[in-house]
Amino acid sequence: MTVDENEVKERVRVILEEGCDVSVDKKRSKELPEWFDEELFTRGQKYFYTNFYAMFVSKLMGLILVLTVPTILDVLILTNKSSDPYNAFRRYLDTIRHMIRWYNFDLKDSTSKSQKSVSIVHGLHCAASRTSEKAGLGLRVSQRDMALTQFGFIGLMLVKKKELAIIGTEEDERSIVHFWRTIGYLLGIQDKFNLCQGTLEEVRCVCSIILKDYYAPALRKPTPEFNQMVEALIDGMKPISPMLDLDAFMTYLTEICGVTDMDNRLSTRYSRCMYNIQTYTHDVLLTNKWLAVIFRPLLNYNLRFSVWINIKFPFGAAFRFGTKVFSRVQETPHPVQVPTS
Repeated sequence: MTVDENEVKERVRVILEEGCDVSVDKKRSKELPEWFDEELFTRGQKYFYTNFYAMFVSKLMGLILVLTVPTILDVLILTNKSSDPYNAFRRYLDTIRHMIRWYNFDLKDSTSKSQKSVSIVHGLHCAASRTSEKAGLGLRVSQRDMALTQFGFIGLMLVKKKELAIIGTEEDERSIVHFWRTIGYLLGIQDKFNLCQGTLEEVRCVCSIILKDYYAPALRKPTPEFNQMVEALIDGMKPISPMLDLDAFMTYLTEICGVTDMDNRLSTRYSRCMYNIQTYTHDVLLTNKWLAVIFRPLLNYNLRFSVWINIKFPFGAAFRFGTKVFSRVQETPHPVQVPTS
């Protein structure tokens, strides 16, 4: 199917230019939209679990990319809830817990864990927007911010599917686009700003342009605040993925994003080793069809277990951050507290 390039570029312009002046919808709809397709949504949930490890890596990369957005970074600095490894662990583990609920439970039931989770996240966005305005930052958590955050969860898995060794048919890709279109709608993204609005190829092209024209240049000129937040994020995620290394993962991220004109960050033997393991995992273990039969489910299970253990019994996090992490073990994801003044 051919894509109208001018139409795609206009969509990107609307998201990036017009979207920055429109706030996230404060009164979100609790009803599913008319275009909601339950079968397609459920298929998207299954597609995620088939590629749990590879998609988790893509989403972690996406979270880092989102930190390059100044209007989003401003809010994170203001709330001061992810500027050090422990608070980053708390915030991003909560993000993972919410996301897992969206992938696990039925959205049609207004009392389901999935719907409750979406409601909590929407409330946090609205609170962060109000706090930012009171602090004199201007409009924050705009439609543009939401769409760029949406990219963090789906963009790379569409644009860099082969490089990340994500497997699936075009129908699987349509299902994950439909999944995030629905989640975006329920979180207050208007249709004209929803990154996942349109056909699969249109959405892929929009994501490709945003990566090339927005995120890649931002990676080339990172701010000191960005570097601090990324370091805290990587350190905070180590209880879940102990082999994460800042320099190795950032090198892999910049290569995936096509940013090859950066200084070499692999200055230590350990970083080079971790980088080689990361690339070998995606280029060989998850790509070779005979090896992937063994290693894809193995890596999926290992990471799912690690996420589960950090939610229920965070002993690894306690070893790094102290026993205070056990106060976070509750049935529901913790809403991140946003200052009211």
